[in-house]
Amino acid sequence: VVTPQKVMEQNGADILRLWVVSSDYYNDLRIGPEIIKRTTDNYRRFRNTLRYLLGALDGFDTAEQVAYADMPELEKWVLHRLASIDVAIRDMTETYDFHGIFSELHQFCNSDLSAFYFEIRKDMLYCDSPDETARRACRTVMDEVFNRLTAWLAPILCFTAEEAWQSRHADINHSVHLRSYDPVPADWHNAAVAEKWAQIRKIRQVVMSALETARNDSKIGASLQATPTVYMPADMLSVFSGQDAASLFITSAAILSADPPPVDAFRLEAVGDVAVAVAVADGEKCARCWKITPEVTAERDICGRCHDVVSAAS
Repeated sequence: VVTPQKVMEQNGADILRLWVVSSDYYNDLRIGPEIIKRTTDNYRRFRNTLRYLLGALDGFDTAEQVAYADMPELEKWVLHRLASIDVAIRDMTETYDFHGIFSELHQFCNSDLSAFYFEIRKDMLYCDSPDETARRACRTVMDEVFNRLTAWLAPILCFTAEEAWQSRHADINHSVHLRSYDPVPADWHNAAVAEKWAQIRKIRQVVMSALETARNDSKIGASLQATPTVYMPADMLSVFSGQDAASLFITSAAILSADPPPVDAFRLEAVGDVAVAVAVADGEKCARCWKITPEVTAERDICGRCHDVVSAAS
């Protein structure tokens, strides 16, 4: 027997609540040190997501917001995910499917945000000019993610959600527990964007695996040291129209090609029509954004983008 008091003394009440909702109560319930440890790891994913959002949103106000029509497609995809999750969570709340709510939110924080959206937009947040429309759109979307995520987590992680909410608003009379789920604008539901980005993520999975293999073979260090050439059919190539493939792959440059791939190109069995050849990026490392580009010289140790941002700020 593991008493609730002991778990709360050692790990806190939110860990115990998270164990309850993460347990599949259609089967026998189990609890012990290893299970509590896994629950604590899941808790850290939620907490770290909220911490990242709080840092990225420092100084954000309504004047910085960007209208939906002016947002890049990646931001529209995140809003579509929020809209889809909102529908699912409202339904699961009505049927008391707490395990389903946990699974939905954990997948969103772990896969959609941490391993995808946050990774891609980190460079933009750190290095672009604060008044750039794309950066403002990113922070607008992150504000929406924060508002909805704290509301969805509040019934489960009561103390953590309140702590995160008060860290932004510092108004004890405006508790997260006095909120309801915010309504979702109808235009956030965008099936075409969802389908397109599902395809991009599938191709990106092959590229990221190829980069990891090149890293393990000591061909590259960080992914920014690489320039992948991605071979795919012409119809798949079209999904990257208007996109910066290098930023999506977190590389310094990227080449997309409909040509037949080399025999030794990297492939994933699950995505057989995509192949990747990884080469070392050409140029020198920018001291500010760490991308490797021919623009960096002995006379100027930062790239053109960083030079423009720094010059405008000085």
